[in-house]
Amino acid sequence: MTVLIIHSSPRSNGCSSNIAKNIASSLKYDKLIEINLHKEDLPYCAGCLNCVRKGIEYCPHSEQTLSFRDKMLKSDIIIVAAPVYIMHMSGQLKTMLDHYPSLFMIHRPEKNMFNKSVIIIATAAGGGAKQTVKEIKGCFNYFGVSKVYKLPLNVQAEQYKSITAEKKAEIEKKSNKLIKKVNKNINKKKTLIKVKFYFYLFRMVIKKGAGFDSDYKYWTDMGWYSKERPWK
Repeated sequence: MTVLIIHSSPRSNGCSSNIAKNIASSLKYDKLIEINLHKEDLPYCAGCLNCVRKGIEYCPHSEQTLSFRDKMLKSDIIIVAAPVYIMHMSGQLKTMLDHYPSLFMIHRPEKNMFNKSVIIIATAAGGGAKQTVKEIKGCFNYFGVSKVYKLPLNVQAEQYKSITAEKKAEIEKKSNKLIKKVNKNINKKKTLIKVKFYFYLFRMVIKKGAGFDSDYKYWTDMGWYSKERPWK
């Protein structure tokens, strides 16, 4: 089993990253991959729509975006370590996700995203963690992921070393509860009603001409207009 951690904090040793590493160490993985977005210097999405018209390999930043995508596809569990900035995800994470509209179900979702597990950790010194987790979860649901585990945390500290022992014990308890759920469901195929609803809705609208010609061809080639389904 392969675990991927996406570190979206500009701090290399921030709260979200430390908690993500602690959780990863408790998972039964064979390989750990890490993406440190603060080291990648990924440019903003250019809004060219090359990815949805022709393919992500035509993105002007494809050297990085293809690498990130391949790491996500090769992973069984994706851990998103997300600090909360002004009640939302960081600019680094938003910039990364902005590059993947082609993976949304309205275009060309990757089949193996449907059976992945995603853990979203959002850390805040104050409020905003629940809202941040919710918006990131929505994005992965549109990628086709059903098994999304949420861990919003009010750490009440600016740095991991400043978190009180009492608060760390509380975080550890919540983390252990989440880890048990992940390990229990890792080999189970589970598809949310919401994800299936999105799939059948976009299946219909793409057939009626929404999106691009490449989307309809992709869905046809995948067999999704016959009996094939991505979660099977």
